[in-house]
Amino acid sequence: MRAGGLSRRYAKALADVAGEGQALEPVGDDLRTIASLLKQNREAAAFFANPALPLHDKRRVLQSLAERVATQPLSRRFLDLILEKRRLLHLGEIVLAYEELTDERLNRAKATVISAVPLGEPALERLKDRLRIATGKEIYVEARVDPNILGGMVAQVGSTIYDGSLKTQLTRMREQLLKG
Repeated sequence: MRAGGLSRRYAKALADVAGEGQALEPVGDDLRTIASLLKQNREAAAFFANPALPLHDKRRVLQSLAERVATQPLSRRFLDLILEKRRLLHLGEIVLAYEELTDERLNRAKATVISAVPLGEPALERLKDRLRIATGKEIYVEARVDPNILGGMVAQVGSTIYDGSLKTQLTRMREQLLKG
């Protein structure tokens, strides 16, 4: 999923600065943590969305939150900037864009893997190796379980889908049999 233009511009500016300081991944971790906390806590999200509350109160709460989860100084400055520019509610989109940019810069890609049963570590490692060879990028995996695929797995890297699910194979076989 690609993030919107404004979120991508903020993410690119942050990635440029974080990249210079060799802090791409720590800053990304910080942003994901704060975005997750805001997403999980509706009261906090409502607090930051409320235009009637003064900016200095919001800044104090955000800085306190950032210090509590031990964010990088660069992350705190960035959070303060997007709060001031009234973009904090777009932090989730900014995180997505930042992750895409970080992956590009580090020549890696996320593979979303869906299997009928949980995959063991050896199977995931073999899959990572095969996808690394196919894509030329370092792969990290987000694994999901969906019993509806019956067996096998489906892997998606970017816009490319590798579908080795039993459900798809059975569907293709059925179509071939019906064609005669």
